Amino acid sequence: MSQVKKRHHYVWRNYLRAWSDSNDLIPSLIKINNKIATPNLMNVAQKKFYYSLEEFTIEEENNLKKIIINLSNEETEEIFKEYFNLFISYSKAKRILNNNTNIPKDRKSEIEASLKLMKSNFMEDFHSDFENFGQKLIEVKKVEDLEFLKENASLMKTFLFLCFQYVRTKKMRNIFTKNFEDHFNILSKYFNILSFVIATGMANGLMHYKETKIIFIENTSEIDFITSDQPIINLKEHEKNNKGNVKSLEFFYPINPKIAFKIHYNSGKKFEHLKISENEVKEFNQIIFDKSEDFVFAKNTEQLKKYKNCL
Repeated sequence: MSQVKKRHHYVWRNYLRAWSDSNDLIPSLIKINNKIATPNLMNVAQKKFYYSLEEFTIEEENNLKKIIINLSNEETEEIFKEYFNLFISYSKAKRILNNNTNIPKDRKSEIEASLKLMKSNFMEDFHSDFENFGQKLIEVKKVEDLEFLKENASLMKTFLFLCFQYVRTKKMRNIFTKNFEDHFNILSKYFNILSFVIATGMANGLMHYKETKIIFIENTSEIDFITSDQPIINLKEHEKNNKGNVKSLEFFYPINPKIAFKIHYNSGKKFEHLKISENEVKEFNQIIFDKSEDFVFAKNTEQLKKYKNCL
């Protein structure tokens, strides 16, 4: 029988392994107590039952469905409806079970055990599937390794991976909660489901609405790239329209201490190779630090000391 998964990682452990040692220990600046430590990858960028499915009232479900429909278009409507049906299935089953008094006690216990597994593991398993879409990307060593992205299916899977890694984090959940804390219709308990909707919509936009450029960034300096519990950042998130919404997208994503990617709308060829020096690495690292939530990661503890002094 499957086990309940308690630790839900909102940053992919296999991604963070590029900054860890052979024992999976990773140099970490823990911002809440301004402490540098080397915890195991199992103990960072995770929270117990982070992706647990929620219980909704019928009214909350109907309201969530309206929000999702408003976020959809002709290309995404069916997949968004599928997300909705999948991720409220636990809530519906739980409600039916609670309202049914005719189920034998032993049978009810079996159903409750199955629902407990579903609540904890269902969405976590989905994220694991999406993480697999990024395996080839984080293994890239040179710009020629990006050839697999010339095939549309691989490109779409990679965009899905990137957008999910951007949206799923604790930082993004906190921003969502803060932005909508006074909004009657948009509840914080909607975040995990809406993160699937938002990430898929972003990936669809990268794939279909404009040509997209992927820049392979080679760090030629002696200073390593750092990363954090918000490993993908939008370098243009400060550019807002008159409604206060972010106008554009330019992802920056370090995949190891010496290689990063920038993904943005294209004005030329699809792939580009860029070598950067120490000052540029420092600029990117500062942005990664500034956009982090609880954890900043580096290849060694020495590099983290300068950031410790910034807190």
